[in-house]
Amino acid sequence: MSDGRRLVLVSGEFPPMEGGVGAYTRALALAMAAAGHEVHVFTSRLARPEGAARRWRDLAEPIRLDFGWLHPRARRWRWWDLGQLIDLVKRYDVDLVNIQYQAAAYNMRHPAINVAPWRLRGLVPTVVTFHDLRVPYLFPRAGPVRRWAVTFMARMARGVVVTNAADEADLRGRAATPLANIPIGSNIATAAVTPEAVTACRQALGVPPDGLLLGYFGFLNPSKGADLLLDVLAATGPEVRLVFIGGQTGDSDAGTNRPFLAALEAQIASRDVADRVHWTGFRPDAEISALLRAVDLMVMPYRDGVSLRRGTLMAVLAHGRPLITTEPASITPELVHGENVWLVPAGDGPALVRAVAHLRANPALAARLGDGALALSEAFTWDRIAARVAAFHESLLPGSE
Repeated sequence: MSDGRRLVLVSGEFPPMEGGVGAYTRALALAMAAAGHEVHVFTSRLARPEGAARRWRDLAEPIRLDFGWLHPRARRWRWWDLGQLIDLVKRYDVDLVNIQYQAAAYNMRHPAINVAPWRLRGLVPTVVTFHDLRVPYLFPRAGPVRRWAVTFMARMARGVVVTNAADEADLRGRAATPLANIPIGSNIATAAVTPEAVTACRQALGVPPDGLLLGYFGFLNPSKGADLLLDVLAATGPEVRLVFIGGQTGDSDAGTNRPFLAALEAQIASRDVADRVHWTGFRPDAEISALLRAVDLMVMPYRDGVSLRRGTLMAVLAHGRPLITTEPASITPELVHGENVWLVPAGDGPALVRAVAHLRANPALAARLGDGALALSEAFTWDRIAARVAAFHESLLPGSE
């Protein structure tokens, strides 16, 4: 864009809430603001920063943050909240609204956010960024209505952003809306980490001097395959440790993630490997950076295949870590086995064990994978992502060619 625009980013979650979409929205807001745009974020009341005024008369007032203005006003993402979004658009004479969509963040039993692009038609252009195409629950036996809710949202928007090739192919077959495939970036900021800090991390985790530290980063749910890491621990000696980095279940999809976490903890106890498993909990970015660099091998065995839509994957790449993950479900040419990632079949525990053993025995290969990951991450910096998003926005606004 040649001139800065006044934008509203809508997100069902936002820091201090724990969630990948919230982290994405904050990173995008910062990058867009740095490029000269006025940025407003409309989000949940649960994202109200600690220390912000909480008197009733202050709840409707924006909070000034480093990227622009935060509006933590939504309660349950129903019609009332859609009305508040409309009020914000009118109040600030907004140029464009970009809705960051992931069903779990928007009260999956209500379709208000799905009809928002239709409701905003004639008032302001709307873009929907689909972080995945998971359908809302809505109500029992909703059946085809659930898929229709996502399709309708795409059709009513002025434009659609997807983050990976599989979602692009799906939506192109359902909606003729202008579409851009723009991958996401790391969901944490990289920080400088000294060798002493790395050593301190490993010592705090009880890793022996000759030990191997495996790492997993991200929330826990069945699709991410974290339970397969227990096969690796069962097949190796006590010098191999595993650290789960970051929060466990997040704020938006905890109802699904918590049962999986409970089952995982039960498996850890039954396999008698609890003394080799460590949990960091939610940590500031600088601490996450240190933990990532302290790990010898990152292992993220997604059952649905690796995808560029995952901010935790992008964080691993941005930190130049050797990564074992699963073959993508759709063609992803950016990820090259043996160059910037080591791929194994999804759901294959024995293959995961063999991959860990192979890279452990070949440290030069692991180092090369880390270097390749870091080189690949240069394509996914937030300034580049913001420039692509802004250019797509501009192409949809009046007067564009």
